[in-house]
Amino acid sequence: MFKWLRGTGDGLAGVEERFGGMLSDGRHVFDLAMAARLGGADPESIKDTLHETEERTDEAEREIRRRVIVHASVHGAGDLSACLMYMSIAKDAERIADLSKNLFELAQAVGPPPAGELRDDLIATRDKVSPMIVEAARIFADDDREAAQDFIERARAVQQHCMGWIVRLVRERVDVPQPAASALTYRHMARIAANLLNIISAVVMPLDQLDYPDWDEGDRTD
Repeated sequence: MFKWLRGTGDGLAGVEERFGGMLSDGRHVFDLAMAARLGGADPESIKDTLHETEERTDEAEREIRRRVIVHASVHGAGDLSACLMYMSIAKDAERIADLSKNLFELAQAVGPPPAGELRDDLIATRDKVSPMIVEAARIFADDDREAAQDFIERARAVQQHCMGWIVRLVRERVDVPQPAASALTYRHMARIAANLLNIISAVVMPLDQLDYPDWDEGDRTD
């Protein structure tokens, strides 16, 4: 999807690098937030770095939006679909960092869960989500449809797993520590997976279907 930009001389060629940087920063915010949430870092010691990195994704989204608007105004409707796609996925990348900041705020509010099944599963889920954030940038930049299909299946599996825990915590009221905070933690991770699905959907779906990955209605988390 980004390949057509590489031959342009109007400043849009930097969009690919800027977008990849957003996802790299998003992963960093996620990793810091989950380290605080799961007890691997003191929230106060990482707060400034986390907020600075999250704010950098905000500025990157604004820059991409500015570049796309200028490009569209100069080149007209010929590149409109691509321009709209960039606006959509840049927002998804920004949301990943924003949701990760929400995870950090949970860590500040309640601290880490004690050792046990819940904490072990949160760690395992984090370890699945974290590398997928930068993997999405590679798949998108390479326009790799085969890898995109595999990614979509794995991201849906993360969503379904998170939803299973949310049901246990909220509806079944399973007896585990921090039930409300843990349900929110799974909710935020499921939404991060949803934003990654939206980004990767641009590789395999037409523009009008972005933000609508083909999952069963019962598995939706947004």
